[in-house]
This record gives sequence, structure tokens and C-alpha cells, in this order.
Amino acid sequence: MSMHLAQRPKSLPSWITAARGRPLAIAHRGASAYAPDNTLRAFELAADLDADMWEVDIQVSRDGIPVVCHDADLRATAGRSERLDHFTSSELVRMDTRSGEPIPLFAEVVDLAKSRGAALYLDVKDLAAAEATFAILDECKFEKAIFGTTDPDFCRQLKSQNCPYPVSILIGLGKDAFELADISGADIIHPCWERASDRPDRLLDADFFDQASARGLPIVTWHEERPDVARTLCEMPVLGICSDTPELLKPYRKVFPDAPLVVCHRGANAIAPENTLVAANAAFAAGYDFVELDVRKTADDTLAVIHDRTVGRTTNGSGAVADLATSELLKLDAGSWHSRHFSGTRIPQLADMIDCAKSWSRQLYIELKDANPNAVVALVAASDFMDNCFFWSFDKDNLRMIRDHHPDAKLMARLEDYASLEECLQDLRPNIVEFNTSNACANDFARVRSVGGRVMVAYMGNNPGSMKNMLSLQPDMVNINDTIGWRKIVSSQ
Repeated sequence: MSMHLAQRPKSLPSWITAARGRPLAIAHRGASAYAPDNTLRAFELAADLDADMWEVDIQVSRDGIPVVCHDADLRATAGRSERLDHFTSSELVRMDTRSGEPIPLFAEVVDLAKSRGAALYLDVKDLAAAEATFAILDECKFEKAIFGTTDPDFCRQLKSQNCPYPVSILIGLGKDAFELADISGADIIHPCWERASDRPDRLLDADFFDQASARGLPIVTWHEERPDVARTLCEMPVLGICSDTPELLKPYRKVFPDAPLVVCHRGANAIAPENTLVAANAAFAAGYDFVELDVRKTADDTLAVIHDRTVGRTTNGSGAVADLATSELLKLDAGSWHSRHFSGTRIPQLADMIDCAKSWSRQLYIELKDANPNAVVALVAASDFMDNCFFWSFDKDNLRMIRDHHPDAKLMARLEDYASLEECLQDLRPNIVEFNTSNACANDFARVRSVGGRVMVAYMGNNPGSMKNMLSLQPDMVNINDTIGWRKIVSSQ
């Protein structure tokens, strides 16, 4: 192997040691919960979700060019039985894939990582792949990388060739982590124990950390998407945690504890199809406080979560929601319109969304589009969820019905629907008053708070200046469509 970069330092590079104090969020093959793994789309989303590092699988084409793909054959990626190295790089990038996303060149991923400030965790399969990878990293002057392998012999080879990057040994179930570390000479150990149990974090006990510390070995963990396990890992002295959902590792509420509460309009709809469980889970995984959703009654009087009167825009079906039975709605694909990755996603029921919010200990904003207010509130009450949601409707009669029959229900009112703030406060005695970027002002905020209400500012756009102005007003809550843009504004202050 020819090495043109500086020789490996005796200690871990400064960009790693500077991250100590919290684990690096490593997007497993990109944000692969929301886009096909190992694609530029998955890596772009990983950057949007504030991942520190991207795990990337590298193979080499027939003409010696490193490309990004997990498997040596093309069955999973393109439905073909041939090996990837039977094709040139130009043939691979033009190949029809199952996901519709092209196979990227590694050089494209490096360019994207440089532009987005991300580090790379590189799983190279052999020395040929490593040499081709080093050449590109050298040409791009890319320093923030870790090499990983499951093979102790390959790890030793990399080390003997004075690999200028830290090398990690990936450790399967039943393997002795420290024996493999000693044999391989690795700089980092990476237990791949996600399938060990429901709580693999419990395998990382005090003795494990003591042994790792005695050897000077940082620890990177398996890819983890379970909220309880991820929370525990984030409190452990590990260097990094892999995840298909990297936002889970840097949740908004933990990173910005004093920032306004966030209501995610129709869930995290920029990365997942609106008003679905996957969009709600993505919002809650990111640490946001509320998911806003829309409720309509079906032909058989159940409560479906969908925005439009008809199903045509967000499903592969047609017709009005009110004319379709629940069984018919559940057959519809509510994800493919957003991307092929979400094919087969279903329209949820309100009960499903309540269960989702409860599982995260989070809250909902329920907008009544076409649903009996008493039926909606009855379901919420039966689910023991009244303290964790608030209601709104364009039809004020719906809200008045709720206020008259369910005095404990929390209601929202919009200032723009009234001639004055006082009229707004007197009509429904709202728990929350929603302003917009045109009518929000500090004096009105103070008046709402003086009667025990909370202030929310709604903005469905993505202009950074508008969001910065919203933040400067210090509302209690924001109702936003662009959660990614909002987090960038909060983090910049």
C-alpha cells in the first residue's frame, strides 16, 4: 500500500479528543431510517439531522474506483446476482437500483462530508479498497476519518502500513473484545452487540470500561435505535454511538433545555411522510415536544389522521376520507408519494398516534378537520392523555363544544381569527394563544401570560431570518414546518 499522508500520530487526533464529554452521533450508513442506506440522500439527511460522523461502506469497482455499497454483490442494491467488482464505476453509478437512488462514488461522499463538516467512519473491505480510499482522502486533504474492520488480520495490515487514521476493530457477539483488540492492535473497539438482548447496554459494565481504560481504548457502539438503550449509552463514557436515526443521539430538548417548546407540523414531514407514525417517531426521536396532526372521521366513524378531505395527494388511493371505511384506508400506501423508501406506510388512527406519543412521554396538538369533537375528546380521555394534548379547529363551534362539555380540555386559539386579543381571550378562555410572524409582539405575549396562558408563534416557511426573529421574541412554543431549519437557528444563538 502506498501511503502519501502523514504517519499515524501516537495519540488520537485532536478532532476526536475535542469531542470527549459527549458521544459522537454516527449515522449508520447515513440516516438510513429515512433514506436508502449508503446513498447521498442518506448522508445529506444525516447532516441535516446534525450527525457528527457518517458510517460508510466501501467496495472497489472493476476499474479500481471506490464506490459506496455495503455488499460485495448487487442483489440487495440492484436485484442483480453479479458481484459489484464485475462492473466499472461508470456502469455502477448509472445502474438502476431498487431504491431509485444511484450508487455513489466515494469521492462524492468525501466532497459532501467536507461541505457539511462531517467526519467519516469507513468500513473498507480489503487492502485494495483501502489503498483506493487513501488516495482519495489524500487528494481531498480529508483528515476526519476512522477506519473500521471486522478482520483482526486486516486491522494489523493497516497498522503495519502506518495507516494515518485511527483503526477500529468491530467485535461480534460471543467474541472477547479485549483479546481481539490485543491481537489486532486496534486503536478503537466497536462492539456490534445490538442483537445481544433488549438491553445490550448492560453488557458495558464497569469492568468493561475499566479494561478499556487500562488499554487506552475508546469505545464505539453498535447501531442503536431503541430510545431507552440510546439514552443510557449517551450517558456512558463512549466515543461514539451508531444509529440509523442519529437525531436520537442529540435530542433538541437535551441539547437546548431552555429553548422554546417545538410543535412539529404534521410530524417531521421534511424527512418522512406527513401525518404518519414514522414522521411522529422521527419528531420525537429528535427531541421535539409536540406533534401536530389532523383528524377526520371515516365512513365507519373511526378517527383517521390525515390532512386533506380526500386521500389522493398523500396516498395511492382516491376518494373522500369520510366515504372510506377504516379497512379501506389501511390498504392505502401513504408513504410512496414522499419517497420510495417509505413504500407501504399506512394512514394511522388517532389512537395509534396517542400510543406513539405516550411511548416517548411526549405530547400532541390535535386539529379537528372533520370529526365529532366529543368523540375525539372521549378517545383522548379514555387513553388517559388529556393532560398531554391540546385541541384546535377552524370551526369555532367545535372548540366551544369542547369547552362546554370538557372544561379540563386544553384549547388553542389564533389571534388572527379575532378582532382583538381581548376578544380572543374571552371567547374560549384558551390555554394557548397562537400568533404568527406578522402579529407577534411582546406586549400581547405579556397579556396572555398574565391570565395563565402560553404563547405560541406559528411559521410554516423556511426563511432563517423569520425564524431568528421568532426566537428573539422568546415565545413559550413554536409551531413550525421546518424543524431542521429551526434547530440550526437555535444552535447558532
